[in-house]
Amino acid sequence: MSDQKPEDFAEAPLNSSRATDFKTSMNLSARQIGDTKRIFQEWEGGPFSHLKRVTIPHHLASRGFKFSANGHLFDSLLSVKVYCDSLTGISGNDLDQDPIVADLVTSGQINFTGKTGTHSVTPGQICIRDTKASWEFFCAPATRLRVVTIPRHLVLSRVGSPQILGQAYTSDVSAPEVRFLVNFLEAIEKSSSDLDRSISTQNIALDACAALFSGMLSERSELGLQDHPNATVNAAKNVIERNIERADLSPAMVAQMIGVSVRTLHRSFSESNDSLMAFARRRRLQKAHGELMRLGSTASISEIAACWQFSDSSHFIRHFKSFYGTTPAAYLRNYGKAGSEN
Repeated sequence: MSDQKPEDFAEAPLNSSRATDFKTSMNLSARQIGDTKRIFQEWEGGPFSHLKRVTIPHHLASRGFKFSANGHLFDSLLSVKVYCDSLTGISGNDLDQDPIVADLVTSGQINFTGKTGTHSVTPGQICIRDTKASWEFFCAPATRLRVVTIPRHLVLSRVGSPQILGQAYTSDVSAPEVRFLVNFLEAIEKSSSDLDRSISTQNIALDACAALFSGMLSERSELGLQDHPNATVNAAKNVIERNIERADLSPAMVAQMIGVSVRTLHRSFSESNDSLMAFARRRRLQKAHGELMRLGSTASISEIAACWQFSDSSHFIRHFKSFYGTTPAAYLRNYGKAGSEN
């Protein structure tokens, strides 16, 4: 990469006339991507300084790289809407001043891997984590998300124990507390002029955000949704719907995504006279049924069974007959006969 800074890279100074305005962007061609360490030196000392070893994956560099963040920053509270192409790196420097970060994904995907496990954050999900603990991350191309960072000490003073911060919080955006957080952030955006003029208003916003984060991290993992079984079941069903084709769909995966224990998840479903995997099987059968009707006589039972994660054809046929009262082949014959009579 040449010594010249790319013409289309620009970052708003953090001490601009409006303290709550934050805007930064980067648009690099494949030719301009070379020394990525030098490229991301621009982030040192700013609100993204908890990111290190940031790299644009070599096999995707030929596409170029775009990044933009637009939102508000005041007194170390950052709330921005981000567009990011494929990126890898480490989030966290093992420092007390590293922030608590929330990523709410609207398109694309981000994977975080830490000592406590891996979290895949997909559209409609949020992940809150303490970056004092290092997290490896991978951002998929063309990912859009809202990023919120807040000073760690403000949250730690409320949760009281660093151990509580050791577990990342992941949840569906439909969860009541996540919706409340989103509404709160939108209120901050609408009140940016008031935040500029009033230190006390900034402190109120900081305290409110810290309270929301600490409540999610310290209580929701075991108390938040388990006191509201319907909310747990609805959140779990949303996760199942979005991941219904995945072979690794499991109670543990769903529990992690909505931020409850597997025990709480099973108990919530049992209170609704259902089970998580029974619901997933029904939805897969319904999806398979739709595929069967669409393909008609050209349908391959074995291919449909494999597509919807049944272990084999006989397993699929057995469950299909239990649910629809007949085998897939007989169902197709009867369906075709009924259609011809009409």
